[in-house]
Amino acid sequence: MKKSFLLLSMLFVSAITFAQVSFKMDGGIHGGFSFGDVKMYGIGASLEPKVFITPKISAGARFEGTALFGGNITATGEDVSASVSSTAAFLAKGEYYTSDEGTRPFFGIGLGYYTIGSNSASTGGASISAGNHFGLAPQIGVTFNNFRLSGIYHIITGKDLLTISAGDFKEISRNYLVIELGFKIFGSNK
Repeated sequence: MKKSFLLLSMLFVSAITFAQVSFKMDGGIHGGFSFGDVKMYGIGASLEPKVFITPKISAGARFEGTALFGGNITATGEDVSASVSSTAAFLAKGEYYTSDEGTRPFFGIGLGYYTIGSNSASTGGASISAGNHFGLAPQIGVTFNNFRLSGIYHIITGKDLLTISAGDFKEISRNYLVIELGFKIFGSNK
């Protein structure tokens, strides 16, 4: 049994060593936009370590932080202002590139965990709940060697429950769009 495990381990290590797998780390800055009842706008940053399994397919992770500002909602005749909403996303991600040289359009999908924090205030003392949620993030973009431009729509499960001072509740969406300018930190241009 030990010999079989050792042989299998050596085979696995040698396959990885001689494979054409390359590592890349991308970073990015972005603008975030939420739609629906509460419209908010903001900024954020991301980090994406990834491994290219083939020149057209990559797998990795995405770590993103976004702060959205502003936002106003009218519920039962009362204005409620949300001053800031922050979101941290931790996603497992895959990308497919339509070509393997030059300018490369790509499609991606991310699945993972979102931590959302909100702070709101109004004359009536309304509040927005914060929490941890599962989400999905489809992406489309284009890579220009060391730079990339992409759009990501974060679909976060459930809805936030906005509590109005009179005890009324209103559901608002957590989903938001990110338009990102990315850049290569290090790694292969595959």
